[in-house]
Amino acid sequence: MSGASEQAIPSVQRTIPEGAVWTRLAGFGLACAGEGWRVYVEGEDDVRRLFDSVRGTSLRIAFRGSGASYGDASINTGELVCDCTRMNQILDWNPETGVIHVEGGVTIEQIWRHVIEDGYWPPVVSGTMVPTVAGALAMNIHGKNCFAKGPIGDHVLDFRLATPDGRVMDCSPSENKELFEAVISSFGSLGYIVSARLKLTKLHSGRVDVRAFNTRDLDSMFQCFAEHIDKSDYLVGWIDGFTRGARLGRGIVHSARYLGEGEDDVSKRSFHPKDHELPTRILGVIPKKWMWRFVKPFANRWGMKFINALKYRVSRLFDRGKAHKQTLGAFNFLLDFIPDWRKVYLPGGFIQHQSFVPKEHAQECFKRIFELCHEHQIPPFLAVFKRHKADGFLLSHGLDGFSLALDFPIASYSRGRILELTGMIDELVCSVGGRFYPAKDATVSAENFRRALPREDLEAFIALKRQVDPENVLQSDLYRRLFEDAPPNPGLS
Repeated sequence: MSGASEQAIPSVQRTIPEGAVWTRLAGFGLACAGEGWRVYVEGEDDVRRLFDSVRGTSLRIAFRGSGASYGDASINTGELVCDCTRMNQILDWNPETGVIHVEGGVTIEQIWRHVIEDGYWPPVVSGTMVPTVAGALAMNIHGKNCFAKGPIGDHVLDFRLATPDGRVMDCSPSENKELFEAVISSFGSLGYIVSARLKLTKLHSGRVDVRAFNTRDLDSMFQCFAEHIDKSDYLVGWIDGFTRGARLGRGIVHSARYLGEGEDDVSKRSFHPKDHELPTRILGVIPKKWMWRFVKPFANRWGMKFINALKYRVSRLFDRGKAHKQTLGAFNFLLDFIPDWRKVYLPGGFIQHQSFVPKEHAQECFKRIFELCHEHQIPPFLAVFKRHKADGFLLSHGLDGFSLALDFPIASYSRGRILELTGMIDELVCSVGGRFYPAKDATVSAENFRRALPREDLEAFIALKRQVDPENVLQSDLYRRLFEDAPPNPGLS
């Protein structure tokens, strides 16, 4: 598997669980990696036994699902990684209520495939269908409808949590409420979500009505969002990060809305899983698994500048607000269109930096972020713009404002220069009351991460951590970086 390889077992004097193998694991961006012990669990009893086996020892545990977090969230250098992908059973599905009960290792793909023929879709999905439910809740993921539906945590009815102190608890907005609000967005540092029940979205069609709008600069993008947000179920902006001056922030806004009853003449067929599967070949001939090799020669500053400009001009010629119908799978899962696309950034990989800024400061803040990128001569290869709403989860990135996600290839620029740039962006984001997103982050310092959160929320989290994990067993490279004042992942330092 990409980002993971089995290595020779080091000679260490530690009590290692049976079946654990010394393995190298990488984040989704392939820029952060670390070696540690990997062990699989297949059920709640396995998780409890694992906690029992490390209690009173120096071994630390991090949970890993599909490894879809971009940075160091599911890496545990020198320690133990608990792989939960085998806990992947759908326990119950009720088409009458739209409630699904799943184990933590069930993926977004498993859910939509299971429910689509009944006319349902997950309320929140990421740009790839591979994340597990436990990982999605631990990170409180959002999608292109975050301005309307919020993060995935807003659609969880309850979950079952195993904690290092030996307990297994049911958590919901009415039972163990403090833990419910803290575990969602705590990046796996309070316990493992053994199973969860989610409320899904009922649809009249498996397709959405999609329109694209070109925006000449960043101000126009904000204006376009304001004009279309009340008429959209999904709204996302792509920005050409190479432009500057009067064209700084030019891009394309994609708006999509669910089709109402009777609006889609192929509504019955649109609920067939095959309609939502992504094609495996380009033009029906070229296998998509080869495509990253064709793109790799363009994975440099001049190549990506050309691709960004071409994308904008093609959209101006052929889109210009025209409506077309697209399946929910094709619209949402753009990151899955080209298998192994991340390999174009090897050998160094890439990081994604996502800033969340309150609405009253976002416009000027994002302009300054792009200016900083150009001043450092590190334009982002990809830039994505979204509108968000606040939520009630303790460490959540959610706020009433906007986010800007930027991809920086490590192979094209020195790591030191990128760390300097992202550090300056972090300072700017903190100065206007912004937040960060651990699912994407690989560089933010402990000081800036904690500075971005209300003091009372941090204190509540730390108190709960001491309560359910008194030996501080649950740690990852991400956790140590943000709460143990460790340096950034060795892959970036």
